[in-house]
Amino acid sequence: MTPRSGFQGKFRLPDAGPPGPGAEAHEAHEAHEAADWTMQGTCGVLHHGEIHNAAELRRELGLGPSTSLAQVLLAGWRRWADDLWSRLDGVFALAIRDADRLLLYRDPSGLCNLYLYHGQRGQVAFGTDLNRLMQLPGVARRVARAGLHEYLRFGDIAAPQTIFEDVVAVQAGWRLCWSARGLESHPAPPGHDVEPTIADFAAAVDQLGVLLDGAVQRRLEGALRPAAFLSGGVDSALLCALGRQHRADLTALTVGFDAPHFDESPVARRIAQHLGLRHEVLRFDHGECLSAFERLRAGAEQPAADPATPITLLAFEHCRGRFDAVLDGTGADEALGMMPPRHVRLAVGYASLLPPALRRQVTALLRLLPGLAGYARITDFEHPADMMIRWSGFTRPEVEALCGEPVSFADSHFYRTFGRFPRQAHFARYSALLDAMPGDRLSQAMQVSHLTVRFPFCDAATDRYIRHLCTDFRYLPGQPKRILRALLARYVPPSIWDAPKHGFDFPLRDFLINHEHALVKRYLTADRWRRTGGLSPAVVQQYGERFMAGDASLTFRVWVLVLLGAWLEQHGGPS
Repeated sequence: MTPRSGFQGKFRLPDAGPPGPGAEAHEAHEAHEAADWTMQGTCGVLHHGEIHNAAELRRELGLGPSTSLAQVLLAGWRRWADDLWSRLDGVFALAIRDADRLLLYRDPSGLCNLYLYHGQRGQVAFGTDLNRLMQLPGVARRVARAGLHEYLRFGDIAAPQTIFEDVVAVQAGWRLCWSARGLESHPAPPGHDVEPTIADFAAAVDQLGVLLDGAVQRRLEGALRPAAFLSGGVDSALLCALGRQHRADLTALTVGFDAPHFDESPVARRIAQHLGLRHEVLRFDHGECLSAFERLRAGAEQPAADPATPITLLAFEHCRGRFDAVLDGTGADEALGMMPPRHVRLAVGYASLLPPALRRQVTALLRLLPGLAGYARITDFEHPADMMIRWSGFTRPEVEALCGEPVSFADSHFYRTFGRFPRQAHFARYSALLDAMPGDRLSQAMQVSHLTVRFPFCDAATDRYIRHLCTDFRYLPGQPKRILRALLARYVPPSIWDAPKHGFDFPLRDFLINHEHALVKRYLTADRWRRTGGLSPAVVQQYGERFMAGDASLTFRVWVLVLLGAWLEQHGGPS
């Protein structure tokens, strides 16, 4: 993503009247007019991020090669209206002002943020940077209890919910329209460039190779110092292999750790050596990670508890100034989908049919029986969706104890996505839930570091092609990411890379206990939370005390509270 400042502004209905008395009305009017719209008649556009197929759009619209991207987007809107969205390839956010309507669109990757504040009569504020949006005149900064609950449960907040009252995040791949009819939000129409279903697996691999190679090539165009992150996994290794076909000067970058369980640099080194790539292993100490934590505390738009965010920021900051385009494998998991573990399939498919009281009794009994305690996880849940949450955040009763109020997640994006599928649709449901989990680790690190990061798997045509493949091509038992593995094997022998792989992770407990639990002692005291408000000071302190006494099972929960306390200290507590 390009290190641009994004956009922000206000939009007021012509017949809404003044938004407030005197100076407030003047300020609101000035903020509206300050938005740097590119206009054609009654239509205007603002854009942020990168669109990689601008040259193709110019040709299709009959525009000259020097036509600005904003003019291309306006011409595309006038010709195609809502079909414009599916024709765009990149990571971006758009605002279109069409007479008395404001339309906001966020590309399907969700990696470029876009927000709208609707707490003022007759007008809205909008922007790509939530911190800047909340500083516009007339925008009230109040923490949303539903957003707070969601953060505590999931470790992040998924669009359309945000941490602030009266602020919605545009959902990835959705169009939000504000007009005299109010707020309307709909998924953008799907694209029409998907190839017919290919029945032959080898032919499907060939076609994916063509599409993904083109996506890599477009994202390396114009780069003087290209690089690609190489974790040792299939996704990043494949991008490095394809990137090497176009740029022999591509540098492979791997984040290394001292703890062997987290360190995948040996596998990454073997892949880079086979491909003939220059390889750098980045290692960061506790002091550097703590410094990154402080920068995220100041720069994060809203709290997000992915433990790998500080180390990602350090990696991005290392790259800025050294490389002008860096490839990342994000998007492959979401496009390919995933089958949940067997115990999750049993829990959702069968244990969820038991009445809650009986399920609790079965759980208690299993824990008492020698040799069967491990099976208790099949029945140990309040809602079957709980089995698929990415991290072990606070349970609903624990959130109620922390917040001192009734809590429900029925309207959360995660639970609503879960509910769209029949009980036995395990692959389809879990794949949809991958899309429902926000990728704030990357968007926050990009925003704070201002690094240009590009995502070939988010290429519009490639993403749609993968999602339309039959399930057997994407997944077979024992062969996750089947088609990617087959494509990678054409470039790198499986003996080099085919080993158990875990997601990009971070030794979180070691980070929290360092310097005698300094972060925990700083942010999880009752006195601090009495000043901050929002959560029960006593309950917060109890979690910190239990963790410092050796309860490692609370590691992620304590991290969630530490991050929340740090974010509220910087951005203001609940009101």
